[in-house]
Amino acid sequence: MEKKNNLKTLTTVLSQYYQDNDRQKLNQLTQLLQNDTIKNPSDPFMRHYYLMSLSTLYHLDFLVASIDDQNELIDYFFNIGYWQFYDLCLLANVVNMIHVERITPYIFDILKQYATNNMPTASVETVSKILINALETSIIQKKMTLLDIY
Repeated sequence: MEKKNNLKTLTTVLSQYYQDNDRQKLNQLTQLLQNDTIKNPSDPFMRHYYLMSLSTLYHLDFLVASIDDQNELIDYFFNIGYWQFYDLCLLANVVNMIHVERITPYIFDILKQYATNNMPTASVETVSKILINALETSIIQKKMTLLDIY
């Protein structure tokens, strides 16, 4: 339960900082999370929280993550057999920092799981956020291939 509460708190804070365009607070939070990641290198959640914060910073300038960070996230998503709340939140919060061609298969997988009613109804809002963020990402990256799924 603690992981879900931390995730919800973090996503709420990131969303507020993004809406306020508060780079100073985003930079401070990102640095704090990076330090926590360095102190706890075996904790994947701390690393994911750091990447979500970094992604929010990147989103302000429409930047894409390094190939290493993208590969790390893609490797994580590749190993998901059943998309759960945490996985969906992670994707929703980092989708903009990954090349859209690399995330399209995971969006199809999520939609398939959603269409077959194999997803909790509580995740519907997060799936919607993923689709909106992916659409925005495809437009920003000028990769309209993602539009074919809508």
